[in-house]
Amino acid sequence: MPSIWEYADQVAAGDTGAWKAATLRAAILLAPTHPVISLPSRLPVHQVLVHTTALIVYGRTYGADVPGRHVVSGPELAAWLTDHALPGPESGPGNLAVAVRHLLEGVASMLRTAGHRIPEPARRSLDRHSPDPVVQQWHDLTDVDEAFPGPLLCLGVAAMSDTFGPAIV
Repeated sequence: MPSIWEYADQVAAGDTGAWKAATLRAAILLAPTHPVISLPSRLPVHQVLVHTTALIVYGRTYGADVPGRHVVSGPELAAWLTDHALPGPESGPGNLAVAVRHLLEGVASMLRTAGHRIPEPARRSLDRHSPDPVVQQWHDLTDVDEAFPGPLLCLGVAAMSDTFGPAIV
């Protein structure tokens, strides 16, 4: 199992700028609760947690309505998660679909504000590749296939809620 630092370096995908900084900040925030990242063959919750946290940290740092570049904190992530929480199964499928759309639009908006050309989510395909590591993370977390019944970004946000929720922050 790689350390959070080794895995964050892999997520940076060779970038040496803002995306690399966001992956390192995500590692700093996750290290106390996730010092190593398990690499299961079935449902990669810890991996998706790192990818999602890095994407949200990047968006909050470079594409949110926060004055200037700043260091994203655990409490800031907790507040963002509160605004983007997905409803439980008792709320009904229509409410869940609306909440997922709100989540996807919110993250896409942050990334577009940061200067990226973010496409609509689509079916996962080898043709959906981008040399921009932020856009590639978007594809990886929002494109869907039969392996998981929705965007992996939803799993990542749920894992972030477990990590940065009120009991932990």
